[in-house]
Amino acid sequence: MYQHFILIASSYTEGTRIGFHLSAEKQIEKSIIEDKMMRISQIKRDDVGVHSFMTDSQDWESVIKLDSFFEDVIVCPSFEKFEEALMFDSKISAIDVAKFFLAVKPMSHLKIQKLVYLAYKEYLFKYRGSLFEEKIVAYKYGPVVEEVYQTFKEYGADEIKIDDDKDNTDYILKDIHLPQAMGRMLLAKDVEKIVPTLLKVVKEYGDFSGGQLVDLTHSEKGPWDTVYKPYYNREITDEVILSQAEHEKF
Repeated sequence: MYQHFILIASSYTEGTRIGFHLSAEKQIEKSIIEDKMMRISQIKRDDVGVHSFMTDSQDWESVIKLDSFFEDVIVCPSFEKFEEALMFDSKISAIDVAKFFLAVKPMSHLKIQKLVYLAYKEYLFKYRGSLFEEKIVAYKYGPVVEEVYQTFKEYGADEIKIDDDKDNTDYILKDIHLPQAMGRMLLAKDVEKIVPTLLKVVKEYGDFSGGQLVDLTHSEKGPWDTVYKPYYNREITDEVILSQAEHEKF
Protein backbone atom coordinates (compact mmCIF):
# COMPACT_ATOMS: atom_id res chain seq x y z
CA MET A 1 0.00 0.00 0.00
CA TYR A 2 1.05 3.60 -0.62
CA GLN A 3 0.41 6.71 1.40
CA HIS A 4 -0.61 9.85 -0.48
CA PHE A 5 -0.09 13.37 0.83
CA ILE A 6 -2.01 15.96 -1.17
CA LEU A 7 -2.30 19.74 -0.94
CA ILE A 8 -5.03 21.51 -2.90
CA ALA A 9 -5.83 25.19 -3.39
CA SER A 10 -7.78 27.42 -5.74
CA SER A 11 -5.74 28.99 -8.50
CA TYR A 12 -6.22 32.58 -9.63
CA THR A 13 -8.14 31.27 -12.60
CA GLU A 14 -11.76 30.95 -11.57
CA GLY A 15 -12.96 27.38 -11.26
CA THR A 16 -9.50 25.80 -11.35
CA ARG A 17 -7.85 23.87 -8.56
CA ILE A 18 -4.14 23.15 -8.31
CA GLY A 19 -2.39 20.58 -6.19
CA PHE A 20 0.80 19.01 -4.94
CA HIS A 21 0.98 15.22 -4.72
CA LEU A 22 3.49 13.13 -2.81
CA SER A 23 3.34 9.34 -2.42
CA ALA A 24 5.50 6.69 -0.81
CA GLU A 25 5.24 3.01 -0.10
CA LYS A 26 3.78 2.31 3.34
CA GLN A 27 4.37 5.76 4.89
CA ILE A 28 5.78 9.19 4.08
CA GLU A 29 8.37 10.47 6.52
CA LYS A 30 6.77 12.81 9.06
CA SER A 31 9.59 15.37 8.69
CA ILE A 32 8.86 15.72 4.96
CA ILE A 33 5.20 16.50 5.59
CA GLU A 34 6.08 18.93 8.39
CA ASP A 35 8.48 20.77 6.09
CA LYS A 36 5.82 21.19 3.40
CA MET A 37 3.25 22.41 5.92
CA MET A 38 5.69 24.92 7.38
CA ARG A 39 6.46 26.35 3.95
CA ILE A 40 2.76 26.60 3.11
CA SER A 41 2.12 28.50 6.35
CA GLN A 42 4.71 31.10 5.31
CA ILE A 43 2.75 31.89 2.16
CA LYS A 44 -0.25 32.88 4.29
CA ARG A 45 -2.94 31.26 2.16
CA ASP A 46 -5.91 30.06 4.16
CA ASP A 47 -7.52 28.04 1.36
CA VAL A 48 -5.03 25.15 1.16
CA GLY A 49 -6.68 21.79 1.81
CA VAL A 50 -4.67 18.87 3.19
CA HIS A 51 -5.45 15.24 2.39
CA SER A 52 -3.77 11.98 3.36
CA PHE A 53 -4.86 8.39 2.68
CA MET A 54 -3.72 5.03 1.31
CA THR A 55 -4.22 3.37 -2.09
CA ASP A 56 -2.74 0.33 -3.77
CA SER A 57 -0.65 2.43 -6.20
CA GLN A 58 1.62 5.46 -6.04
CA ASP A 59 0.09 6.94 -9.20
CA TRP A 60 -2.26 9.93 -9.28
CA GLU A 61 -4.77 7.86 -11.21
CA SER A 62 -5.31 5.73 -8.10
CA VAL A 63 -6.24 8.87 -6.18
CA ILE A 64 -8.93 9.76 -8.73
CA LYS A 65 -10.16 6.18 -8.73
CA LEU A 66 -10.57 6.34 -4.96
CA ASP A 67 -12.37 9.69 -4.97
CA SER A 68 -13.59 11.67 -8.00
CA PHE A 69 -13.26 14.82 -5.88
CA PHE A 70 -9.67 15.03 -7.15
CA GLU A 71 -10.51 14.57 -10.83
CA ASP A 72 -10.23 18.20 -11.99
CA VAL A 73 -7.14 19.09 -9.92
CA ILE A 74 -4.12 20.25 -11.91
CA VAL A 75 -1.17 18.54 -10.24
CA CYS A 76 2.02 20.63 -10.24
CA PRO A 77 5.28 18.86 -11.12
CA SER A 78 7.05 19.78 -7.88
CA PHE A 79 6.39 21.44 -4.53
CA GLU A 80 8.36 24.48 -5.71
CA LYS A 81 5.99 24.86 -8.66
CA PHE A 82 3.01 24.54 -6.32
CA GLU A 83 4.47 27.31 -4.13
CA GLU A 84 4.99 29.50 -7.19
CA ALA A 85 1.42 28.90 -8.29
CA LEU A 86 0.08 29.91 -4.87
CA MET A 87 2.01 33.18 -5.03
CA PHE A 88 1.52 33.61 -8.74
CA ASP A 89 0.23 36.77 -10.39
CA SER A 90 -2.20 35.36 -12.94
CA LYS A 91 -0.79 37.48 -15.80
CA ILE A 92 1.50 35.47 -18.05
CA SER A 93 4.83 36.82 -19.32
CA ALA A 94 6.28 37.07 -22.81
CA ILE A 95 8.80 34.40 -21.82
CA ASP A 96 5.91 32.07 -20.90
CA VAL A 97 4.57 32.57 -24.42
CA ALA A 98 8.00 31.91 -25.96
CA LYS A 99 8.40 28.70 -23.95
CA PHE A 100 4.95 27.56 -25.01
CA PHE A 101 5.97 27.84 -28.66
CA LEU A 102 9.24 26.02 -27.98
CA ALA A 103 7.28 23.21 -26.34
CA VAL A 104 5.41 22.80 -29.64
CA LYS A 105 8.54 22.69 -31.82
CA PRO A 106 12.21 23.77 -31.82
CA MET A 107 12.81 27.11 -33.56
CA SER A 108 15.29 29.95 -33.85
CA HIS A 109 15.44 32.98 -31.58
CA LEU A 110 14.43 35.19 -34.51
CA LYS A 111 11.36 33.08 -35.20
CA ILE A 112 10.37 32.98 -31.52
CA GLN A 113 10.39 36.79 -31.35
CA LYS A 114 8.10 37.10 -34.33
CA LEU A 115 5.64 34.48 -33.07
CA VAL A 116 5.49 36.18 -29.67
CA TYR A 117 4.64 39.45 -31.42
CA LEU A 118 2.04 37.80 -33.65
CA ALA A 119 0.41 36.20 -30.60
CA TYR A 120 0.32 39.56 -28.83
CA LYS A 121 -1.21 41.22 -31.89
CA GLU A 122 -3.77 38.44 -32.37
CA TYR A 123 -4.85 38.61 -28.72
CA LEU A 124 -4.99 42.42 -28.77
CA PHE A 125 -7.16 42.45 -31.89
CA LYS A 126 -9.63 39.88 -30.58
CA TYR A 127 -9.92 40.85 -26.92
CA ARG A 128 -8.69 44.48 -26.87
CA GLY A 129 -6.34 43.65 -24.03
CA SER A 130 -2.65 42.91 -23.50
CA LEU A 131 -1.47 39.29 -23.65
CA PHE A 132 1.53 40.18 -21.45
CA GLU A 133 2.93 43.28 -19.77
CA GLU A 134 6.42 43.49 -21.30
CA LYS A 135 7.00 46.15 -23.95
CA ILE A 136 7.41 45.34 -27.64
CA VAL A 137 10.09 47.44 -29.30
CA ALA A 138 11.24 47.97 -32.89
CA TYR A 139 14.63 46.37 -33.59
CA LYS A 140 16.32 46.25 -36.98
CA TYR A 141 14.84 42.84 -37.73
CA GLY A 142 11.34 43.55 -36.48
CA PRO A 143 9.29 43.63 -33.26
CA VAL A 144 11.21 42.34 -30.23
CA VAL A 145 10.44 41.77 -26.56
CA GLU A 146 13.73 42.57 -24.86
CA GLU A 147 13.14 40.14 -21.97
CA VAL A 148 12.77 37.32 -24.47
CA TYR A 149 15.85 38.55 -26.32
CA GLN A 150 17.95 38.45 -23.15
CA THR A 151 16.68 34.97 -22.28
CA PHE A 152 17.51 33.35 -25.62
CA LYS A 153 20.24 35.53 -27.18
CA GLU A 154 22.97 32.99 -26.34
CA TYR A 155 21.58 30.68 -29.02
CA GLY A 156 22.33 33.17 -31.78
CA ALA A 157 20.96 31.86 -35.07
CA ASP A 158 20.83 28.26 -33.80
CA GLU A 159 17.59 26.40 -33.28
CA ILE A 160 16.37 26.42 -29.67
CA LYS A 161 15.14 23.14 -28.28
CA ILE A 162 13.78 22.47 -24.82
CA ASP A 163 16.09 19.97 -23.10
CA ASP A 164 13.78 17.11 -22.15
CA ASP A 165 16.45 15.60 -19.91
CA LYS A 166 16.58 18.76 -17.80
CA ASP A 167 12.93 19.79 -18.08
CA ASN A 168 11.10 16.48 -17.96
CA THR A 169 8.55 17.24 -15.26
CA ASP A 170 5.00 17.98 -16.21
CA TYR A 171 1.61 19.06 -14.99
CA ILE A 172 -1.16 16.48 -14.71
CA LEU A 173 -4.81 17.21 -15.42
CA LYS A 174 -6.83 14.04 -14.92
CA ASP A 175 -4.78 11.55 -16.96
CA ILE A 176 -3.33 14.13 -19.37
CA HIS A 177 0.33 15.08 -18.92
CA LEU A 178 1.56 18.40 -20.30
CA PRO A 179 5.10 19.82 -20.52
CA GLN A 180 5.78 22.58 -17.98
CA ALA A 181 5.72 25.29 -20.65
CA MET A 182 2.21 24.29 -21.69
CA GLY A 183 0.94 23.26 -18.27
CA ARG A 184 1.96 26.66 -16.97
CA MET A 185 -0.79 28.21 -19.12
CA LEU A 186 -3.42 26.19 -17.27
CA LEU A 187 -2.73 28.32 -14.20
CA ALA A 188 -3.07 31.62 -16.03
CA LYS A 189 -6.01 33.96 -15.95
CA ASP A 190 -8.09 33.83 -19.16
CA VAL A 191 -6.60 30.46 -20.12
CA GLU A 192 -9.62 29.82 -22.35
CA LYS A 193 -8.62 32.87 -24.42
CA ILE A 194 -4.84 32.54 -24.29
CA VAL A 195 -4.27 28.93 -25.33
CA PRO A 196 -6.51 29.04 -28.46
CA THR A 197 -4.74 32.25 -29.49
CA LEU A 198 -1.30 30.67 -29.21
CA LEU A 199 -2.38 27.51 -31.03
CA LYS A 200 -3.90 29.61 -33.83
CA VAL A 201 -0.59 31.44 -34.27
CA VAL A 202 1.33 28.15 -34.37
CA LYS A 203 -1.08 26.74 -36.96
CA GLU A 204 -0.90 29.79 -39.21
CA TYR A 205 2.76 30.76 -38.88
CA GLY A 206 4.57 27.83 -37.27
CA ASP A 207 5.99 26.58 -40.58
CA PHE A 208 7.24 30.00 -41.68
CA SER A 209 10.97 30.65 -41.57
CA GLY A 210 12.43 33.45 -39.47
CA GLY A 211 13.13 35.39 -42.67
CA GLN A 212 9.57 35.06 -43.89
CA LEU A 213 8.26 36.30 -40.55
CA VAL A 214 10.63 39.28 -40.71
CA ASP A 215 9.17 40.18 -44.10
CA LEU A 216 5.64 39.93 -42.70
CA THR A 217 6.34 42.15 -39.71
CA HIS A 218 8.22 44.71 -41.84
CA SER A 219 5.18 45.63 -43.93
CA GLU A 220 5.23 49.20 -45.19
CA LYS A 221 3.20 51.51 -42.90
CA GLY A 222 2.66 48.67 -40.45
CA PRO A 223 3.36 49.03 -36.68
CA TRP A 224 7.08 48.24 -36.91
CA ASP A 225 7.62 50.50 -39.94
CA THR A 226 5.70 53.32 -38.22
CA VAL A 227 7.93 53.56 -35.15
CA TYR A 228 11.30 52.11 -36.23
CA LYS A 229 14.35 54.36 -36.03
CA PRO A 230 17.84 52.79 -36.03
CA TYR A 231 19.44 52.39 -32.56
CA TYR A 232 16.46 53.87 -30.66
CA ASN A 233 14.45 50.71 -29.89
CA ARG A 234 11.16 52.59 -29.84
CA GLU A 235 8.11 50.96 -28.27
CA ILE A 236 5.39 49.54 -30.50
CA THR A 237 2.38 50.44 -28.38
CA ASP A 238 -1.08 48.91 -28.41
CA GLU A 239 -2.40 52.07 -29.99
CA VAL A 240 0.09 51.82 -32.85
CA ILE A 241 -0.69 48.15 -33.44
CA LEU A 242 -4.44 48.74 -33.47
CA SER A 243 -4.28 51.83 -35.69
CA GLN A 244 -1.66 50.64 -38.17
CA ALA A 245 -2.18 46.89 -38.45
CA GLU A 246 -4.56 47.18 -41.40
CA HIS A 247 -1.46 47.97 -43.49
CA GLU A 248 0.25 44.69 -42.57
CA LYS A 249 0.17 41.67 -44.87
CA PHE A 250 -1.07 39.19 -42.28
